[in-house]
Amino acid sequence: MDGVVKSRNLSGEPMAVLLSLDKAADALGRISIWTLRKHIAVGNVKVTRIGRRVLLTAEEVERIRQDGLPSLGQFHKSDHEPEAERRNQL
Repeated sequence: MDGVVKSRNLSGEPMAVLLSLDKAADALGRISIWTLRKHIAVGNVKVTRIGRRVLLTAEEVERIRQDGLPSLGQFHKSDHEPEAERRNQL
């Protein structure tokens, strides 16, 4: 796969273009995949999940390009443990 998913609805009409984290990070320029993952964890970035894959719409990437992302400040994994625990319960 090339990291880009062009989805279609049941009628075969094109829907959103979805990018892998790798492609989204490349499109955003100087941002690492891990920084992008941290922003996802704190809710700064909207994602689409297909199975285990985490994808961003082209529109979300463009929004980030236009608006930027807030500072993560003192990001600590332990600050977000309830989120991880909630995911494990699903």
